[in-house]
Amino acid sequence: MNNDSQKIVIAKNFAKLHEAPFALWTPDKDYLSEDDRYLTVYDNLIMGVYGDCYGVNAEYDDAGDLINEATEFEVEVDQFESNNDHSAMFCFEITSEITGASKFVEDHGRHGNW
Repeated sequence: MNNDSQKIVIAKNFAKLHEAPFALWTPDKDYLSEDDRYLTVYDNLIMGVYGDCYGVNAEYDDAGDLINEATEFEVEVDQFESNNDHSAMFCFEITSEITGASKFVEDHGRHGNW
């Protein structure tokens, strides 16, 4: 799993694709720091709050069972949310040891079970 600094970078890069100011589309609550807000955005990103999160490099057998967890993921930023009036695909990577989190994200994104 990514460490907190990697998660914050991913969330900041995701935020750069949006037209609306960051504070307008992130959860409205008290955060201990701006980093905590970005960590919340990262969690929401992989949980499908901002759109379906798909694992693009997962491998499945013929029965549809997962063989290898995805490490690369993508979420579409819709045209109306984008800062350039075009939809964009946001891609990011979950690295390090296999924890089951990427399997969870992949299974839910693949089947739309959010």
